Amino acid sequence: MVDGIEINQDDADNSLIPEDLNSLAVGSYIVPNPNKRKFYPVYVILILVCTYVASLFLNFINFNLSIILLLAVSLLLLLVNNKFLIPQEEVIENILSHINHSIGYYSIALTFLFNFKNILTPVWTVIVYSHESPPNFKTIVEISAFSGNLLSESYTESINA
Repeated sequence: MVDGIEINQDDADNSLIPEDLNSLAVGSYIVPNPNKRKFYPVYVILILVCTYVASLFLNFINFNLSIILLLAVSLLLLLVNNKFLIPQEEVIENILSHINHSIGYYSIALTFLFNFKNILTPVWTVIVYSHESPPNFKTIVEISAFSGNLLSESYTESINA
């Protein structure tokens, strides 16, 4: 069984590997809060207003297509669900009832689910391994980052080393 990829530090430095891709870098990754994206429609609307004002003064350029495209982009950004009520630190607490084995190592990823109601809904996808070494079980759980509801049945499988 392979524990990981071993890379010499000198080789990593010589290859100019960015820090976020360097497997030798140690530390946990915190997912940025998507609530920042709630300002994006405002920025696009400001650009839309500037484009409209420019079209009033610059008659030799036709801004109609760009105004329509900016309006469509701003409406799409307004429809995207930017609500993020369950932070990364609380994900494990929310999935405990959906896991039927002990918790050892786990990996948390923020993904997005497309639907017509909220366009994109943030989803926490968690892979949990049992505490044994090597682990005996692996479970995959998906919960809504907005409501904390389980989005699909949790999937548990036995790991045979």
